[in-house]
Amino acid sequence: MPTISIQKPTDQPRGNLRLLDELRAGFESSDFEEMWMVVAFAKHGPLLRLAPAIEAWRRNRKSIRAVFGIDQRGTSRQALEFALRHFNEAYIVHGGSSGFRPTFHPKMYMFHGKQRALAFVGSNNLTVGGTETNLECCNRFDMVLPEDQGLADQIQACWDDAAMAGLVLDRDLLEAMVTSGLVLDENQMQRLSRSVSGTGSPASVGLSCPTFPRLPVRLPSPIPPSAMSDQAAARKKSKAAASRTAATSVQSPSTSIGTEALVIQIAPHHNGEVFLSKTAVDQNPAFFGWPFSGQTAPKKESNPSYPQRTPDPVVDLKVFNAEGRIIVRHHPFDLNTVYYEKKHEIRITVPSNVVHAAPDGSIMVMRQVDEPTNLDYDIEIHIQDSPRYNEYFAVCNQQMPSGGWAQGRRFGWL
Repeated sequence: MPTISIQKPTDQPRGNLRLLDELRAGFESSDFEEMWMVVAFAKHGPLLRLAPAIEAWRRNRKSIRAVFGIDQRGTSRQALEFALRHFNEAYIVHGGSSGFRPTFHPKMYMFHGKQRALAFVGSNNLTVGGTETNLECCNRFDMVLPEDQGLADQIQACWDDAAMAGLVLDRDLLEAMVTSGLVLDENQMQRLSRSVSGTGSPASVGLSCPTFPRLPVRLPSPIPPSAMSDQAAARKKSKAAASRTAATSVQSPSTSIGTEALVIQIAPHHNGEVFLSKTAVDQNPAFFGWPFSGQTAPKKESNPSYPQRTPDPVVDLKVFNAEGRIIVRHHPFDLNTVYYEKKHEIRITVPSNVVHAAPDGSIMVMRQVDEPTNLDYDIEIHIQDSPRYNEYFAVCNQQMPSGGWAQGRRFGWL
């Protein structure tokens, strides 16, 4: 008999039981040799977090096969590019999203070996929310083979059935879906989400919104440094190849990566300048709007001009004290962002009261806003004694050059 357990809705946001951890354990287990998944939506974030385990799995000649839905444009180009590079086989299903056309909506993950099979069937899409932070619910079936082969066959039949409704994913199909607008880059998804007017929401019709219980959410896991470095290396290699070829039909790796936030230690200067990380920019240029299209206007004609992000990104900038309360806020704030070429430094400029409130070593969380607002980023600064400081510091899994610090600052990606 299979062992069956159920993930409760609040297990993921509380950090008690997350599908991402279960999937990583499956890829790392010697019990399994094959993996199938069927998901309605797929994004790059969970795949980046699983990349080291997936790469080791494939080096051991184990297989991954997937079926992805693209209805409601919920699956990103980056996720499908990852599948083309790392999966044995993938199919695309498009049921439709209007009229009486059905929406492709299943979520199933299954590992299979000689003596054991493990499956997850529920509401979890292959997104950061679906695998880590959303309120989800799924059934976990741990099967002993051959006794439970009948159940394993039924679950695998779901993959076979879904694949029959789809097309084989290859580079030509991906380019056709991107060209037609069926599949979007993740940066396009964020811009589209920000442009949505929110029609039908209580605010849009002048109604007061009830106050719902606020659930404390544990942060998603940080993206492994190796996954971010691999993205930067692939981008550099693609640019080099493009420069050698006048025209190419191969689409280069996207400059956008499935990240939500940069988490970085900061040391604000007295003049308001805060140094970011050029390494982080190289890993994820689209997050910063890089390369910058504008130029600074020097106060003296003899001074050089530097690349500047134009227009300034609009942010909600907050500083939290040791009690977790907001003590400084600027909303909205135009965040001047400049690249000083000589020293290869990216700097932003913050108001003086932020400098006074945020001592060296504070953590800045720079999150891209994907809600329908006029903001580009939501920025939180947590001083070292604030309640969430240690939680965010644990995300900083990459080391920067010392820059005068004893050990150097750190940063990471969510």
